[in-house]
Amino acid sequence: MGTTFSIQFIIGVTICSTGVINIAIMEEVEDDITKTSWIGSTLVGTYTSLGPIAGVVQQKVGARITAMAGGLLMLLGMSVASFCQTIIGLLLTSGLLAGVGLGLGVNVIGVIPGQYFRKRRPAAYGICMAGCGAGLFVGCPLSQYLLHYYKLHGTLLIMGGIGFNMCVAGALLRPAHLVRPCPLVDAKGLQTQECVVLKTSENDDTTVMSQADERSFCLVNMKTTEFSQVRQYVATQLHEMDSRNEAEQIQKRLCSNWRRLRKRFDIFRQYSFWMYCLSIMLWSLGEAAWIFHLPNYAEHKGRSPAEAASLLTAMGAGSMFSRVFAGIAASDSNIDAVVLQVGLSGLAGIISFLFTVGPFTYGSLLARSYFYGTYSHGINSLIGPIIINLLGVPHVAVAYGIVCFFCGLGNLLGPPIASILYKCSGIYEYTYVFAGACLVLSSISTALTKMC
Repeated sequence: MGTTFSIQFIIGVTICSTGVINIAIMEEVEDDITKTSWIGSTLVGTYTSLGPIAGVVQQKVGARITAMAGGLLMLLGMSVASFCQTIIGLLLTSGLLAGVGLGLGVNVIGVIPGQYFRKRRPAAYGICMAGCGAGLFVGCPLSQYLLHYYKLHGTLLIMGGIGFNMCVAGALLRPAHLVRPCPLVDAKGLQTQECVVLKTSENDDTTVMSQADERSFCLVNMKTTEFSQVRQYVATQLHEMDSRNEAEQIQKRLCSNWRRLRKRFDIFRQYSFWMYCLSIMLWSLGEAAWIFHLPNYAEHKGRSPAEAASLLTAMGAGSMFSRVFAGIAASDSNIDAVVLQVGLSGLAGIISFLFTVGPFTYGSLLARSYFYGTYSHGINSLIGPIIINLLGVPHVAVAYGIVCFFCGLGNLLGPPIASILYKCSGIYEYTYVFAGACLVLSSISTALTKMC
């Protein structure tokens, strides 16, 4: 649990810093909010939309190697980004390459608690997901401090070093204890011989005997024939038997592979699962626009850069509380996790609408940021338990990756859509109206999951 908490903390620090670093990119590289917003949205969108590939990788190589590979890619992407002077270079390095590293790490977090915990699984998810809230709490002041002393490129280099700590956390992961089938043994404790089924032509009785016994059976019934004919007949029978056994083994392997393939893709026939994916995409669409433009919006309303950064810190404090509380609440058998998510996303949408009205004092913005983080970020702790309830533990790795892919679509499109709305209208409030509408639609889609 400590390992997954640490990986989530690193992810939270990296994601939270995108909004603050975006301001530095506009000051040092290019002053175009529409272009620079694609860097942060590519990072967030890649690390979530990579979910299906990350799920397959984790099934093949295990959680430990997957997390360590994510740390190496984070170090490589951010280190190369510290030397880039163009938007395209930053997009490919700190956006795409580092996003792939985060994507490998986030899939480990979504799968490991479900494999280790059974009785209090949602509570375990909540504690693990609280690491991202802690990262949000620390990430904004940390990125402000680094930008003040080391500027943009030094900050990117240090962020790569922070992401490299996923290798240390991944090395501490232990493989889950899985139940494996035991080989078939006889009464003496020895492995049984491979037998073949022989069917006689007279009464169609089925007799089970070893291959050596079948050869003797053939020889006894052919004693009256010449030796050369016996030898030719036995050779023919043995060749046909070997060919038949080989064909049966090939057919069994093909049937077994087809059954495994059908089981793996059973999730594509679950309409409730696809409705839940839609709700997650709408939620991430509003969430990404909300977080990414919060520092710019606060400075637009007359707040200082330090005050604008502290709004994300307040949201991180609410996020830590919400993630743990949502996980504990979902552990109660009397509380439905789907109904809980409906309420959380609906209240988050209402707070997003209220963010555009009322006084814009520092205290009021701080309170609204805290309550938004409290209601919206609790959904992160419910994704894993809801997927397990819908599909079961065997499908959780691939299913979590698919959900992350839809989440990545929202994270990829949210900031650019909000930037286009602001650039076309000149009104920042439209960003939070758009985010609130997405969150309310997400609440409705989650409710439809029960109907499906």
